[in-house]
Amino acid sequence: MTHEEMLEEAAKREAENKALKAVEKLYAENGDALKELAAIERQELIEQLEAKKKENFQLVAKRCMQEYEKTYNRDVFPMSEHWVYMVSEYFGTGEGQTVCIMMTQANAGHAEDFETSTNKYVPCTTKEYRAVREFHEQFGTWMLHGLKFMTREAFFGDYAFYIPPMMMKLNNQHCYKTFYTYVHYNFS
Repeated sequence: MTHEEMLEEAAKREAENKALKAVEKLYAENGDALKELAAIERQELIEQLEAKKKENFQLVAKRCMQEYEKTYNRDVFPMSEHWVYMVSEYFGTGEGQTVCIMMTQANAGHAEDFETSTNKYVPCTTKEYRAVREFHEQFGTWMLHGLKFMTREAFFGDYAFYIPPMMMKLNNQHCYKTFYTYVHYNFS
């Protein structure tokens, strides 16, 4: 290195050190405000993510109901049916098959279910939305990709072999129940 290059490098380092000291002084004087600002920004980000999650659940519920209507010629769940029957299957070459099964009453129980209602006993969320949210809580985001709603007859006709005998026995009784199971098998 030449003498001039060494002087330039020294001047550059001195400038960097002054800038770092200035940042340290600024942080020392305003550190609490910066922490508070970071906390506020974090809370706002969490609220935005929660809003997006709710929006996505609603979109999944809408798509599932469209498929339900197309498959079973019904645009709503029958009034006599207290449960929502849901299935999601995933097949992957070399990964096997995963089947997630859930039957739930999808009752309102979260704070968000009543947040915009003028009557605190009447939920503002739909049964489909609550069912999708509950399915997501049990199986995660990935299994929402293949989620479908089924009629009782189709559910028990196609997936009865996954359901324990006790749940089959309780199926015709009026009691609160939620059933879910996750089955994965791989033959590779």
